[in-house]
Amino acid sequence: MIGPSRVAELDVPAAGVETGAARPAQSYWNESWERLRANRVGMAAGLLIVVFALIALLAPLFSLVVTHVQPQTINLDDTFFRPGLRHLLGTDELGRDTLTRLIWGARVSLGVAFLTVAMSLSVGTTVGMVAGYYGGWIDDVLMRFVDMVLAIPAIFLFILMSILFRPNAITLAAIVASVGWGSVARLVRGEVLSVKQRDFILATRSIGAGDARLMVRHLLPNVLPVLIVAASLGVGQIILIEAALDFLGLGIQPPTPSWGNMLTNAQSYFFRSGFLVAFPGITIFITVLASNIFGNAVRDAFDPRLKS
Repeated sequence: MIGPSRVAELDVPAAGVETGAARPAQSYWNESWERLRANRVGMAAGLLIVVFALIALLAPLFSLVVTHVQPQTINLDDTFFRPGLRHLLGTDELGRDTLTRLIWGARVSLGVAFLTVAMSLSVGTTVGMVAGYYGGWIDDVLMRFVDMVLAIPAIFLFILMSILFRPNAITLAAIVASVGWGSVARLVRGEVLSVKQRDFILATRSIGAGDARLMVRHLLPNVLPVLIVAASLGVGQIILIEAALDFLGLGIQPPTPSWGNMLTNAQSYFFRSGFLVAFPGITIFITVLASNIFGNAVRDAFDPRLKS
């Protein structure tokens, strides 16, 4: 039995007084967005990617207002100009403005990257969802086909398709996506297998929902975080692949500028003008680094297992 003096010492909160502020419940998307916003380095990297994309979209305006030349404009009197007021990043062996070509090259390099990601996600998501949802022989057939695609050496496939099709931004994106969708299909299939046995899926099926409704309205939103992470991490890798194909002569052909073929053209003039190698190389490095940092930030924000 506790005496009156002992009762007085107990810290009992008075009625109607809150002992702590209850944190309001947040949805998965709001909570993930808050975690992403808290990552300042990741947000800065994402902002840099957006700025590069806007510059690429506004390339004609930059040529008209800033540099006053087109990327194919040749001036043999201004060859190998060093960076200065007349040409902010100098000129190449044909007197073409390097800054203008970098900006127009961003339209190709970033365009191929974003288009490849869109194609890979579309095909991979469809195959992965169908395989994971139906299972059985459909899953076996589709996954063996995915294994076959992933087993083909990518460089040989790139060479073959570059010979068969004249490379431009669309065909090059299709060539790279013809290999990249397999890994997306595997990711999506794994998520679908883990989600389709949950109670809300079984309850939705019990009230008569069809397969298409279950996949589009219920499975796809649960797979979407995986797709966002795959897309954000894939952009940087595809930029490197596109630059490598251009460097090997299997990608975008001159005079259309891209960051990869700018490096190809500059390799013969490295000792004459190192800027021709440095500027496209640095641009590729910064873009890929920003893409990887942003991709890691998105992964950390959307992965529930990393929730602090």
